[in-house]
Amino acid sequence: MLNVLIVDDDSRKAGKVQRVIEEAIGVKGGSVDLAGSASAAAKLLEGRQYDLLILDLNLPIRDRQPASKDGGLRFLKQIVRGGPRFYKPSHILGLSEYPELVNQYGPQFNEEAWQLVQFDVTSEAWVKTIQNKLIHIAQLASTKRDGAYLLDLAIVTALKPIELDAVLALDAGWREERQPGDDTFYHRGEFARGDARVTVVAAAAIEMGMPAAACITSKLIRAYKPRFVAMAGITAGVGMNFGDIIVADQSWDYGSGKIGTGTRKQSLFAPAPNYIPLDAGLKEKVDFFISRRAPVLAAIQGRWQGNKHTNVLSAKPGPIASGAAVVENEIAINAIKDMNRKVIGIEMETYGVYLAARVAPQPKPLAFAAKSVCDFGKPPKTDEYQRYAAFTSANFIYEFALDQLART
Repeated sequence: MLNVLIVDDDSRKAGKVQRVIEEAIGVKGGSVDLAGSASAAAKLLEGRQYDLLILDLNLPIRDRQPASKDGGLRFLKQIVRGGPRFYKPSHILGLSEYPELVNQYGPQFNEEAWQLVQFDVTSEAWVKTIQNKLIHIAQLASTKRDGAYLLDLAIVTALKPIELDAVLALDAGWREERQPGDDTFYHRGEFARGDARVTVVAAAAIEMGMPAAACITSKLIRAYKPRFVAMAGITAGVGMNFGDIIVADQSWDYGSGKIGTGTRKQSLFAPAPNYIPLDAGLKEKVDFFISRRAPVLAAIQGRWQGNKHTNVLSAKPGPIASGAAVVENEIAINAIKDMNRKVIGIEMETYGVYLAARVAPQPKPLAFAAKSVCDFGKPPKTDEYQRYAAFTSANFIYEFALDQLART
């Protein structure tokens, strides 16, 4: 079922467009709503998600007002930048019968990534455009129903400052977008180099910790159906240097277990970790990239614009432990190491991301975390180290995605 909204104060023209749509999709194939002004259309968009909005340019702002030649364009900008008030249409098509308006405002429609077409009763060109648009939308809707992936990579961070900032500094042509009824700001773009292409979306959790990380990961998976989910950001390291990248080949919640009472009435914690491993095929890609792409790491380190670090940047797969608290205690770190002597990262989110991907509906994404060392579970913890770690993490994911996850 396709839902279409026609916004046009000319009932004759709107009727012709409606008939074209109904002939293309069938009366039972969807619904067509009509609005004669920007304000009337706004009320409809506040309560319903439309697959296609067909928008006239010469449009009244309110009912019973004269039409304004840029009324449609002004309404388009209101929709795009109107925040959570509107359910944004999946597709927008401008349709004007005035050639001078098409020429004048066509570039501005293009800037918003939408198309402006001339309506002409003596031509079938506009009819073909609407029909082709409806076919595309129907095919996309069918793809969603069939459970196919819609995007290559979703990147999750725990922090907006520093971590998400480092991701959005990557060359991707980012554009901000919202999902209906969702307050989260998503950022969509594409990594590209030569013939390699990786479509990508990025978002930050509302707070640190596994629950928030699992929530934002689940929302990204449901909305965008990515092939892969990556956790970017910072971590405490064990036996690593500042800025080094840790790819979590397994993760667990180190707070999972049972608190009992000892013989002297003291509390005793008996850990019961549930390890989630990195997908075997994805681990092969990680191992190959780290072992064969050493110059890439050197290039990442060379691009850093802050204080220079003397240690040669390295990357290593290994276990990352996740917990509910920031750790600045050597005794606590040793207790975590007792659970897994190979642990090289301790942070608060990766297990939540891995669990969300593991229990996601089909099509399931493969999840990985590539987080960089900003401290060692004890002071100093400085902004400079955090920015450097966030930078190396984001750039590692960028290079790894183009090298191992890209479509060509």
